[in-house]
Amino acid sequence: MKRAVGIDLGTTFSSITIVNADNVARPIPNAEGMFTTPSVALWRDGSFFVGQPALDMVQAASGEERERLTGSLIRGVKRMMGRPPVGGLVSNGYRTDPVEVSAAILAKLVHDASTLLGFPVRDAVITVPAHFGDRERSATKAAAERAGLHVLQMMNEPSAAALTYTHGQQVEPGAALVFDLGGGTFDATILQLGTHESRVLATKGIEELGGINFTNALATSLRRRYEIETKTAYPNDIAAYDQLVNVAEAAKCRLSAAQSTRVMLAPPHGSLLELEVTRKQFESLVGLLLLQLQVVVEQTLERAHKTPSDIQKVLLCGGSSRIPAVQEMLARFFGRRPEATLDLDLSVALGAAYQAAAYAEVQKDVQGQNGQRQEAPQQHTPALQLLAEEGLVIDCVSYPVGIAVKNARGEAIKLVMLRPGDALNAWSQPVPVRILGSTATFPPIDVYTGDGTQLLAKEYLGQISLALPLGTPSGAHATVMMRQDGSGLVQIQINLAGRDLPGNLQRI
Repeated sequence: MKRAVGIDLGTTFSSITIVNADNVARPIPNAEGMFTTPSVALWRDGSFFVGQPALDMVQAASGEERERLTGSLIRGVKRMMGRPPVGGLVSNGYRTDPVEVSAAILAKLVHDASTLLGFPVRDAVITVPAHFGDRERSATKAAAERAGLHVLQMMNEPSAAALTYTHGQQVEPGAALVFDLGGGTFDATILQLGTHESRVLATKGIEELGGINFTNALATSLRRRYEIETKTAYPNDIAAYDQLVNVAEAAKCRLSAAQSTRVMLAPPHGSLLELEVTRKQFESLVGLLLLQLQVVVEQTLERAHKTPSDIQKVLLCGGSSRIPAVQEMLARFFGRRPEATLDLDLSVALGAAYQAAAYAEVQKDVQGQNGQRQEAPQQHTPALQLLAEEGLVIDCVSYPVGIAVKNARGEAIKLVMLRPGDALNAWSQPVPVRILGSTATFPPIDVYTGDGTQLLAKEYLGQISLALPLGTPSGAHATVMMRQDGSGLVQIQINLAGRDLPGNLQRI
């Protein structure tokens, strides 16, 4: 059994996996005996309770205590990574942030897995949405390190699912779409499948579109129907709303298998009401969400220079892709039914385990002369070609990155240096800059990310800084290059007088 693990840090559920002695990736159950852990946390008695224990604590309370605990339960922090809410998060009076909460979730996964496996888990491949930018990826890595993990790689979720699909299989060459609709995020990725390796051609996603949105649409409808039927306002408190969302979530899941279902609305201090909800009614509520999903698929195809008829396979992953209306939308668009051959809940985590196992196999090749740990090679380097016979997925840049430099008139000009579809770990073309001033200071260069081919002012990432060698003359010429590493993180390199110097990106 390999000691490196794969982790899917999800919006609603998270999971941890490992490759066993038979070279098959398997999920590791948590302390409660489940393969998935709810991505929720509750601060109490000086520490975080995570997953089902946190939910049980809320359920066991009553009255005002239950309402207080419900309001203190932290959910959906994945959507906040790199973009923490103003004022932070508060749980039972404890002020925290998305990185600390994510670290607590990861710590539970690692603790439970270490207890079951009998050895400490430290090395991990952690999956992230393909559309995550540098800010979100940096925050995810920080959370993992705070949980005591050494991050081998942050792998794009659709690529991990594709690796699960291709690993050890005879894959028919052709273009495929991985449609990854999770609890809180959505990615569409086009790959060119090959016999031994598959390449990502394009990817696009929406950070705040997932199963939660479908649940909320149904919850809003149920609330409206309750107020019409009872002629009273639905109770406006946290506990009542939480109960409403839970009822809507359960009904949504049942409607994936049935044409209709009945729900019981019993808000605290409110009237009891039983309602019937049909699949047709539910689908009428989520039409706009389905359109948003289809638009992203169309944009991804355009980026990959493909048409719907070019796609031989549509692979589903993410629990929310079970929704029949989602599958029917894809069937109409592509003219064929999508394939649900993957485990919708675990395929991403399982793919991460295969990637982690590959790193474990080559770890001995990346130990330094003094036995110290070195950074593991990235996924397209020769050291990881051992995956080729079992299905290697080669990823690409998923978001544009560039800099703003000033021209002779002092105007800031944005230059895109990395574009979606570019190779990871490949340096961009160099951009010349000039060292100015009597103190020979490196000119401030702002770094931006964006969407598509555009850099956006609101996506300011930080500033490049460099401590110049003593004696650097004013007027000296330098060049700036950048790349995204195998985890999709931005790296800077500056060449000054023939010397390559690592530039420091001071992220905000």
